[in-house]
Formats: sequence, C-alpha cells, structure tokens
Amino acid sequence: MTQTSAWFLATRPKTLFASMGPVFLGLFLCLQTGKDLNPIIAFLTITSALLMQIGTNLVNDYFDFKTGVDSNDRLGPKRVTSEGLLSPKQVQTGYQFCFFLAFLFGIYLMYTGGTPIIVIGLLSLLTAYIYTGGPFPLSHHGLGEITALIFFGPLAVWGTFFLQTNKMDIFPLLVGMGPGLIAAALMSINNLRDIVSDKKAGKKTLAVLLGEKKARLFSILLILFSGLIPLLCYALNPRPLLILSALSPYIFWKSWQKLRIGPIDEGLNLVLAKTGQYLFLYSLLFGIGLL
Repeated sequence: MTQTSAWFLATRPKTLFASMGPVFLGLFLCLQTGKDLNPIIAFLTITSALLMQIGTNLVNDYFDFKTGVDSNDRLGPKRVTSEGLLSPKQVQTGYQFCFFLAFLFGIYLMYTGGTPIIVIGLLSLLTAYIYTGGPFPLSHHGLGEITALIFFGPLAVWGTFFLQTNKMDIFPLLVGMGPGLIAAALMSINNLRDIVSDKKAGKKTLAVLLGEKKARLFSILLILFSGLIPLLCYALNPRPLLILSALSPYIFWKSWQKLRIGPIDEGLNLVLAKTGQYLFLYSLLFGIGLL
C-alpha cells in the first residue's frame, strides 16, 4: 500500500458523513429563514468540521495502538498504526496538523460568530483529542455515544445556523437531535462490533458495560428515535415533506435487522457504513422537508 493510500485509509472516509450531515442540515435551516447563505462561512464550516473529524480519527488510531486496544482479534477495518502502514509519529503529526488547520480555518468563524462559536470551536477541538487521548479518554469510559450525540447533533446544527443568521434560536437544537442520535448509533454499533476485543483490553465502552443484548437494543432505539425528531418538528411547524426523513430509517431495514439478530462479526462493518449513509441521507431529507 502506498503512503497516499495509507493516509486515505487513516481518514476513515466512510465516517466523514457524520460531520457533513449536521452542517448541511444547519445550512438548510438558515435557508428556511429566507436568508441567503454566506458561501465563505459555509465552506469554512464544512472544512473545519471535516478536519476535526479526520483529526479525531487519527487520534483514535494513534492511541488505540499505544494502549493496545487495536489487537489482532479486532473485527473492524485495518488501522494504519497497528498494521504498520504509517508510523506512530506520522499519525501523531497528522492529527496535530489537522487540528492546527481546523483552528486556522476556524479563526474567521470565531471572529464572525463571537463568544458562542469561540466556546463551541475550542470545546470541539478539546473533545476531538480527549475522545481517545489524554488521561481520561471519553471513549474508554462509556461516554462515546453521548459525546457523539452532542457534538455531531445539536451543537453542530445550532453552530452552523448561528454562524449564518446570528440568531439565538432553540429550534436548531431540536433539529440537531436527529443527526446526533444517528451519530450516537454509529458509536454504539462500532462498540458492539468490538465488544469482545474491547473487554479484553479493559476498554469500558457502553456496549461492554451493558452487555451484548442490551447494546443491540440501545443501538436500535437510537435509530428509531432519530425518526421521531422530524415528527416533533412537524407538530411545531407542519411541513408535509418532513415525512420523508421520518420514514428514511426504513430504507435501511435490512441493516437494522442484521444489527438486531445478526452475528457479531465483520458484517457489522457494512452496517456501520450503511448507518453513515443513513445519517447523510436523513440530514438532506430533513433539510428539504424543513424548506
């Protein structure tokens, strides 16, 4: 594998839907107000979100290798550090560079958005690192799902909306719960797949704490609850096309069936990919419905 291919693999491209979906949803919410989008702010928001997501993935790759979580019996896709495709130093430099660029691009956003965006931006950078790194990695103590829900849901949607409109509105927080629940499901399914290897490594994910049966149910409930958010928005602001996003979970019914009763094996990698696709499609349909 070439260095370019290794770096592409390290970014985990299938996970990047998680950062783009809520940003697009926030932009749709802005259009709903009748305000024109600022293309520069939109571009910088998407770019910063992607850089932080890639940086988080690299931090995860680096520290899971360092702590021995990425063992030979792990069921997930190849990790570049544990496979020796990139050196630990290269991966460390990679995530530091991503966070530096995200901060650099975010300077204009923080200048434009003021205190709320400064707080969200700096908190996002910190959380991107301590999700797997630092003395108390969130993902190792059952906090991965709630972290994903908050940062890939309400904060991402509200922050995107505020940057475009400068309006303090709580409705984007409700809307953001939709993609947030799906992002939490991504983390939950990932932890369900790795439940055996994580338990051996002493990684206390929510799946390890709940056990396989309850972890499966929890993941399914997150998916189902995401479909309820557009219906709550419909009750507040009736728009017929919101039904599309409410029904969108059923497009991936086969994946949810595999999640419910399928074996814990490499097949869950496909379920994860489908969940990422669902998050992005859901966000687009939700945004269109709001318009």
